Amino acid sequence: MKILMTGMASAHCSVKGNVTFFSGLYKAFSEFADVTICEPRLGWSRAELESFDLVVVGLTPPTSLAANKIYGALHVLDLMYESPKLRLVVDSNQVWQFKNSFSSFKRNPTQILSPLHRSRKDYNSAITKYVGSFEALAGKISAVAWPITYIPLLPWQSVGDAANATGFVPADRAIGVQVDQFFISKQSTSQVVRSDHWSVENPKSLWWQTTSKTIRHEFTPLSTAKKPKDSDVQQTISSSMGLVVPPQDRKVGTWWSYRYLQALNTSTPVVTYWQDTVSFSDSWSKLAYQVEDMDIYDRQELARLQFIDYIDSSPTIHQVVHNLQNDLVESTQERI
Repeated sequence: MKILMTGMASAHCSVKGNVTFFSGLYKAFSEFADVTICEPRLGWSRAELESFDLVVVGLTPPTSLAANKIYGALHVLDLMYESPKLRLVVDSNQVWQFKNSFSSFKRNPTQILSPLHRSRKDYNSAITKYVGSFEALAGKISAVAWPITYIPLLPWQSVGDAANATGFVPADRAIGVQVDQFFISKQSTSQVVRSDHWSVENPKSLWWQTTSKTIRHEFTPLSTAKKPKDSDVQQTISSSMGLVVPPQDRKVGTWWSYRYLQALNTSTPVVTYWQDTVSFSDSWSKLAYQVEDMDIYDRQELARLQFIDYIDSSPTIHQVVHNLQNDLVESTQERI
C-alpha cells in the first residue's frame, strides 16, 4: 500500500517539529503502508497522484498566512477532488476560521494570488499558469459533494459534534479519528516542583477572560513565542498546578489539542469547557476554583482519574489502524 501525505501548510509536509493531528495520522498510516510525506508540487499529474492508493491532503484556512504551501495543495485538490482516493484532513488550531475562509475562496479564488502572498513558494508559476485550476476547484467545492475528511475527536465528542464544529464538513463526509494513544507516554512527576499558578493555552480566549475572574491564583500563557516548541510548553505545564484549555471562540466548543495529552503525560489536572465534558466524566468537569480549593494530593488524584477516564475512552493503536485500513479498503471498492 502506498499513501501520499501533503497539504497546505509546512506542518503537512514533514513529521519533524511539533505534534499535530496530521503527524498522528502519519504514525497510524505507517503501521500498514508505505507513506510518502512531502511538499505538494504544481508539476504533479493526475497519473502520478493516482499511482498512490490514498492521497491525504492537510487543510488550513486557505486565506490565512499559515497556508504557505497552498498553491501545490490546491492543484492536488483540483486534480483529485472527485477521486475516491482523496482524503482531506482538518488540522488547525483555529477551526472556527475554516468556514469563512473557504466561503471567501469560493467567491474569489484569485485572492490567494494577491501581492501580499508573492513570497510563497510557486507564486510566480501559480499566477501565470494555474489560475484556471484554482477557479475550477472553487466551482467544484460549490457544486460537487465534499470529499471524505478526517477530523480529530476528543473522547467526549461524536463525529457529528466535531463535524458541526468545523462549520464546513458535512457529518456524512466526516471520519473521526483519535490518535491520542500514539502520543501517550506518562512520565514520573515525583521530582517536579509545582507552583500555585495556572498554565493557559489561550489567555486571549473570551471564555478565559470571564473564567479568570473566578480564580485566586495567577496564570501564565503556555508560551510567549509565536511558534513554541512542544518541549518548552510541556515544561510550563508540568510546573503548574493545572492546565486550562479554553473552548474555541465563536461557540465552536472544545477541539482536539496536543496540550491535553501533555497534561496527561505529566499528571497535570486539566480544566476545560465543562458544558462539553459534563456528560463524559466528573473528573473532566471540574471548575478552576474547585481545583484551586484542592490540596496537592487531591489534585494529583484528579489528574490520575482524568488520565484513566480519557484513555479508557480512547481507541487503542490497533483499533485506530484497523479503522484506517477499513477506510482504505472502502475507497478501493468505490473504484471498482
